[in-house]
Amino acid sequence: MNSLKYRLLVSDMDSTIAEGETIVDMANALGIGAKIAEITERSMRGELDFRQALEERVMMLQGLKLSTIQGIAREVGLSEGASELLSACRKQRVRTVLVSGGFDLIADVVGAALGFDRVVSNRLELAGDALSGNVLEPIVTAETKESVLLAECLALGIDPARAIAMGDGANDIVMIKAAGLGVAYRGKPITRAAADLSIDQLRDLIPYLTEQDD
Repeated sequence: MNSLKYRLLVSDMDSTIAEGETIVDMANALGIGAKIAEITERSMRGELDFRQALEERVMMLQGLKLSTIQGIAREVGLSEGASELLSACRKQRVRTVLVSGGFDLIADVVGAALGFDRVVSNRLELAGDALSGNVLEPIVTAETKESVLLAECLALGIDPARAIAMGDGANDIVMIKAAGLGVAYRGKPITRAAADLSIDQLRDLIPYLTEQDD
């Protein structure tokens, strides 16, 4: 009996499953969206150290109210086809993991709304009812994303060749290279160059979920 070629999908969130960069949505609430968007773009192109850029941006968000973030989480715009892709994964019994350099207060909501089996993201420190400006260790880095993918493969008893990894930025490249099918979704040039497949619509990935082994 043939088995499915791919058993696992590990996906980035921002500018992949989510239409935009949710940290920019948070920054807009403080009137500093343009400044944080510029740093984010440079980080995703691989021009800045991810950890340093993350810590710098989180410090700029100091004082942002938890209630504001919760409101943003409920209104996150999803990329067209995200629900279809996750439905296809469930139908084909493909395990789904959302792994993000973004933040738990938003990623957990997005992951639950779409039915991801697991969500891994950075955790923000609170001071009362607002952000302290610190991100808690351990920070989700490119290496974390790869580690999550490999650990999930081990738990499923599958080779990484049977996994799909998808993202758009430089910090997704390590996991994209580790997977059997590395997918750049509307990726930065550096990410597209590293990927096996580049797509502009999430639904374009669905046919790959139903491929069978010979």
